[in-house]
Amino acid sequence: MTNNSQGITSDIRINGKTLDTVKTFKYLGSIIADEGSKPEIVARIAQTMCILARLRIIWKDQNIRSRHKIHLLCSLALSVFVYACETWTLTAKLQRKILATEMRCYRKLLGIHYTDYETNEEICRMVENAIGPHDDLSC
Repeated sequence: MTNNSQGITSDIRINGKTLDTVKTFKYLGSIIADEGSKPEIVARIAQTMCILARLRIIWKDQNIRSRHKIHLLCSLALSVFVYACETWTLTAKLQRKILATEMRCYRKLLGIHYTDYETNEEICRMVENAIGPHDDLSC
């Protein structure tokens, strides 16, 4: 990766071999890219949605209380999503993406179809009724 504002690269040599300059790479499970945090956040959203799909049986089970489902969501899916989030550089657009992902998770868990007219405030109220006050992911 380049590390200067002009994009000028200097060849780095180790044992006579020149290292390649790359635009993106994965380090400790996180994507480091020239374009900022967007590739990392998009990848985390995809991983979270995959986990949500695998837990579909739990979300549809009427014998499990919403409170327990929300705790499972937070520990199994949202924890994967927020891994290394303290290193993200957020724009307003990325913050909206994060909020949309969180709401999609809660809607899936509560069995609310995306075509049902339920506002995000109503969804948050349902979650608060089940588990009490909580912070959203973009905080």
